[in-house]
Amino acid sequence: MIGFGLILSGCAHLVIRGAAGIAKHAGLTSFTFGFLLLGILTSMPEMFVAIQAALTNIPQLATGNLLGGSILLLSLVMGALAVILGKVVLDHEISWQDMVSTIGVIAAPALVLWDGALTRGEGIFLVGAYGVHALLLTRDGTLQHPLHKHAVGHRHVHQNIGMFILGIAGLAIASRVIVTSAEVIIHSFSIPPIVFGLFFLSLGTNLPEFALAWSVIAQKRRDLAIGDFLGSAAANTLILGILAIISPYTDPNPSRVTAALVLLGSVAAYFLWSFWTGRSLSRKEGLGLLAFYAIFVAYELFG
Repeated sequence: MIGFGLILSGCAHLVIRGAAGIAKHAGLTSFTFGFLLLGILTSMPEMFVAIQAALTNIPQLATGNLLGGSILLLSLVMGALAVILGKVVLDHEISWQDMVSTIGVIAAPALVLWDGALTRGEGIFLVGAYGVHALLLTRDGTLQHPLHKHAVGHRHVHQNIGMFILGIAGLAIASRVIVTSAEVIIHSFSIPPIVFGLFFLSLGTNLPEFALAWSVIAQKRRDLAIGDFLGSAAANTLILGILAIISPYTDPNPSRVTAALVLLGSVAAYFLWSFWTGRSLSRKEGLGLLAFYAIFVAYELFG
């Protein structure tokens, strides 16, 4: 299963590089690529896992994966970046209103999942919230500089399209194997699907984000990571909405996810407060985010 997680990450990398080349030809702006396009593309593993989980009739697995992924991105990844780099600077072209809206979209699952049910109506709400948010952000004319750091060389557009399609095909195959393997593990060890998704599966499907974080650390790009990681976390809300529309469900034991929802809302609020106080994440604030993730891990393992 770990091996296929690495394959999933590699395929997502192909999709991102191919799409970056296409974006370069299309002349997309930095925010369009960084928040919307790159955020969604780095969440392709979660998207394919969600589809496979719905088809296998275990949507709770995907729900846990998406919630765990958002918690992981806001706490572990962003906290680690702040600690290692000393400070992560908010892109000064992103307004305070845009940041509030972004965090609101990321925290929206905590609202709809509180009763343990995920309905089609709530799915439409989540997809609509993401759509409206994206529309408002793309109308912001402050971000005009092209960003093509993920595009390599001068490949012809058909090569980029081929790379993109190959990556998509690999994602479909690897996600199918991962969900099938997860189903076997869940049944063998009597692990609730949502718990397995929250803690274990989210680590594997977020390998592209870990790779991106490593790139940010290596290049010390303190101001580039924000749009990428927030975009990926917001895309989890979009995917959860799609999952609800495809496969709504009611969890007979909603307490399994309550702690994760409280933690997601708390981390989102803490993240927003950190930027409000200085439009950046300091090393000290990064340690606070890591503490949130440590609490999450401790609860899932020993709670």
